[in-house]
Amino acid sequence: MLWTFKFVSQNKMPEIKVAKHAGFCFGVKKAIEIAEEVAERNTGKTYVYGQLVHNEKVISDLESKGIVFVENVNEIPQNAVTVLRAHGESGTTYQILEGKSITKGNNLNDATCPLVTLVHNVAIKLKNAGYEVMIFGKHDHPESIGTSYHLKGSDTFIVEHAEDSDLVLDYVNKNNYEKYALISQTTMSVYGYKKLLEDINIKLKNGKFEEIALNLKDLSKKFGYVDTICNPTKQRQSDIDELAQDRDIIIVIGGKNSSNSKELYEKAKEFGVESYFIQSAEQLKGEWFTGKEKIGVTAGASTPDYLIKEVVEKIKEITTNKEEFLNLKI
Repeated sequence: MLWTFKFVSQNKMPEIKVAKHAGFCFGVKKAIEIAEEVAERNTGKTYVYGQLVHNEKVISDLESKGIVFVENVNEIPQNAVTVLRAHGESGTTYQILEGKSITKGNNLNDATCPLVTLVHNVAIKLKNAGYEVMIFGKHDHPESIGTSYHLKGSDTFIVEHAEDSDLVLDYVNKNNYEKYALISQTTMSVYGYKKLLEDINIKLKNGKFEEIALNLKDLSKKFGYVDTICNPTKQRQSDIDELAQDRDIIIVIGGKNSSNSKELYEKAKEFGVESYFIQSAEQLKGEWFTGKEKIGVTAGASTPDYLIKEVVEKIKEITTNKEEFLNLKI
């Protein structure tokens, strides 16, 4: 189900449809709550390694509450109150923090999304079962980097694009591992993962990648893949499918570094709908909406509700000067 915001006046006004699952997922919401609660209790500075979530506005709001973000774990002072971001960390991060007397149950607060932790656990179990585990993900994304630590560190094979099936095949053919498994970063494209696997299976000569259930009960397959794209990501991408059916334009709101927001934008463009990727309402341009009668709005999992509302209000301001605004559910 989607929410529809409709303008009613004497003249025909644009209709704005906001995706039901737009905005914060539970993992991001929990991470922010942890950071805010820790900062409120702490009389000194609260440190976060990296961006807690990939949204510039959210980071700015948290900084105003006394939270300090650092891009290098070594910048965190000895014995400092620390929060770890939602994307998950490698074991070396915990080791460095322990050397600074920053530990769980003391002054270390872990905000890692449980769905990311699930991916780590899947990777470890597959590795222990004799699989050479590969990742469909972004090379520079903290989640993929963290998952890589549990496999082969910087030597873990990561395939970034759905069109790069040949890279996977080359890796399989050049090595002589007994079994191979592919897992995904939680925020990757559902369609992209499917396409990658289909292309691999068309070209693979000595078998096919078959699905391994998330419970990992059957680990006998020579070639296997696990669907580790999280449900919040799937829901938001599914909403794009619905929006694209009857929208003249789609606005995607998300942080510049947000993987799941970028995937929403790319998916909208694939449907051939005029689409724009913005971080805030200030980036909206009036000419985008000229002649547009049906407007779609969605947002990545790191986008707060107030930013979505600001964008909707700005679109109202751009497209009309006087109207009655109704909130309808369809």
